[in-house]
Amino acid sequence: MSKRDFLSTADLTRPQLDDLLDLASRAKGKRLTQGLAGKTLGMMFFQPSLRTRVSFETAMVQLGGHCINLSSHDLYELEPEEQAVMDGRAEEHVIDAARTLSRYVDALGVRAVSRTGTWERDRQELLLRSYAQHSSVPVINLETCFEHPCQAIADAMTMREHLPQLAGKKLTLLWCNHPEPKSLGPTHSILRVAALLGMHVTLAHPLGFEVDGEVLEHAGTLARAADGSVEVENDLATACSGAEVLYARSWGCTKYWDDPEREAMVKRSLQDWKVDEQLMQKTANALLMHPLPVRRNVAATDAVLDGPRSVIYDQAENRVHVQKAILMQLLQ
Repeated sequence: MSKRDFLSTADLTRPQLDDLLDLASRAKGKRLTQGLAGKTLGMMFFQPSLRTRVSFETAMVQLGGHCINLSSHDLYELEPEEQAVMDGRAEEHVIDAARTLSRYVDALGVRAVSRTGTWERDRQELLLRSYAQHSSVPVINLETCFEHPCQAIADAMTMREHLPQLAGKKLTLLWCNHPEPKSLGPTHSILRVAALLGMHVTLAHPLGFEVDGEVLEHAGTLARAADGSVEVENDLATACSGAEVLYARSWGCTKYWDDPEREAMVKRSLQDWKVDEQLMQKTANALLMHPLPVRRNVAATDAVLDGPRSVIYDQAENRVHVQKAILMQLLQ
């Protein structure tokens, strides 16, 4: 049996997504049997992590397995390019790291979010994809600049718990200001998942902060097949009108991906792109979602983050249950 990886929401069919969500729902609130007893998950974090690391470790322990967590301090600088002449800073090629780690663990998780060059380079997810190519055990995407599939599945689970039917519901995926350049991973992943679920998605952002064109086109195709829709809106108030889910998230400017100073200059005039009580009143009593961490009173105000329609901690909790479902599907 060939190994299975969990790399992208683009790889999911609707039945596969439903199966994963159903399994996560059954796992919630239960101490499952030791289905992964003796199994080891190795996780490599090239950037900081709170929810992803803790939720995966908790999930693995509850299933009877255990984790080995490696940070950038534990890892050599790696070369992901094929046939590279390694006379630069990289000490080890991913080929050798992946093949070695495959002898130690039963699955590998990789978080690699840093900007390493142009958008055209970073959208290729070279480090993650190289691990997947050369590892003989399943590889899980723990977030890249391009995708964060584990987060999006937990988001879908959260929406499904609070809304009786997701098909036909309006989700506004709203760009919010942030002082630092952020990845497009959560944005791309929830965009695809919501489209696959037949939601009417409004992607709201100021000019200059467009998402990847290939992802947008694919999401539109998925939505049409599920009787949903995807549209783009550049006016903040218009985008939020009638929304039943308001998903706040900052993401970087692909045009200035390799020029963060230029991006910061563009964002100076966009401080009104945040969620406050006035904006929430334009929605149809929407759920407020954010994948965390959140810059309070920059991306969203305290009043809405701590308000009665906020489900941000439900999203965080559901990461554990989704992680259990992913691990069971890959390792049992």
